[in-house]
Amino acid sequence: MYEKKSREASTASAAGGSAIIARGAGKAYRMYEKPVHRLWDLILPGGPRGKEFWAVRDVYLDIPQGATVGIIGENGAGKSTLLKLLTGITRPTVGEVKTNGRIASLLELGAGFHPEFSGRENIRLNCSILGMTEEETEERFHKIVEFSELGEFIDRPVKTYSSGMHVRLGFSVATTVDPDILIIDEALSVGDEHFKGKCINRLNEFQEQGKTTLFVSHDMGSVKSMCKHVVLMHEGRVLEQGTAEDVADEYLKRAHVRGNERMSAINRTTDEYPRWGSGEIRTGQVELFGPDDSATNVFQPGSPFRARIHFEAKETCKQPVFGLGVYRSDGTYVNGSNHLWRRSPIELDEVKAGTKGYVEMAFESLPLLQGAYYLTVFVYDHNKTAPTPIDHREHAVSFEVMDANHMQHGLLFLPTRWSVTVDGAEERVSAE
Repeated sequence: MYEKKSREASTASAAGGSAIIARGAGKAYRMYEKPVHRLWDLILPGGPRGKEFWAVRDVYLDIPQGATVGIIGENGAGKSTLLKLLTGITRPTVGEVKTNGRIASLLELGAGFHPEFSGRENIRLNCSILGMTEEETEERFHKIVEFSELGEFIDRPVKTYSSGMHVRLGFSVATTVDPDILIIDEALSVGDEHFKGKCINRLNEFQEQGKTTLFVSHDMGSVKSMCKHVVLMHEGRVLEQGTAEDVADEYLKRAHVRGNERMSAINRTTDEYPRWGSGEIRTGQVELFGPDDSATNVFQPGSPFRARIHFEAKETCKQPVFGLGVYRSDGTYVNGSNHLWRRSPIELDEVKAGTKGYVEMAFESLPLLQGAYYLTVFVYDHNKTAPTPIDHREHAVSFEVMDANHMQHGLLFLPTRWSVTVDGAEERVSAE
């Protein structure tokens, strides 16, 4: 059982069965306004001249052998620094870190590779760094080259590699040298889908062999599917430890809050976008509501979605029609609708000057997949031969869709039904 432990419990568990133990580990860096200040601290009295910054502070972990543990958190939470402490790349400023077994890691792209050396030469260099003998290196060399699928690029300098090729080489070395502990920092997000599949299969093999795996990821779907235990970090500290489901859900709740704050900041600057029309009716605030009618700018696929457009009539207007356009952040037009062009239309004969109100558009189940989106609001006069703009507002409000499960890919969430038929008999049916 992997639980949040007290300091005493962590210390007691060090007796056996632990792959990694961290007791009060912290890492501080000194930040200087000017590079010369660092030199002055070395040779002149009167220091220190820089400010102390704690990237990781007061971390207590006890990771059992054979566990697959995810480390999650927003950018700048201290995840990468923690992995560097666990791999021994950097030493803790305070506390201690103990590991049991050979560690292989895939951290920053290109780390551990000499840019002037070829892929072959870097394989031998990395195997040597990991403490392997020449016989062990020769035994595994062909498997590393084969798994990487780099072809003729294996004989070219690593400085000519793309980021995806760096991942191929690094992952192949890290997983083929038979480590007891494998540590990966978000590297798989760079590779292509084919190689990602190979990597996932290799990680599953590690689990079956009882190896210990730690990896940092922002993909909650992968975290939930691969990890039983997850560590959530925030501002350099371990905020929560526990089951993948509970901790990932807590991370998503916090992500929704941050997303709302970010979307609110973006929406406060929307006046810079184009707006035109005759002006008899002026639209105002556009509010978005999610589940339980809560105001939000962050949604999940399939959740309720409601947009409310406030308006005020500056002059009397006949037959105004309100509408909304849904766009992806890159400008892709997703959908447009209004309250008139419908099977059961809502017709407004006249809106008198001084009238205030709001119109709403709603989805019972939001059909969008993960991404950033915005709404364009328009009011058109249908009393004339051709509809003419009264108030057309581009990019009136922004919102975000977050998909923790990643069950589908693309633009739209479709309520699909799947069935499996074997030897003429339908065995299983699945629906979303």
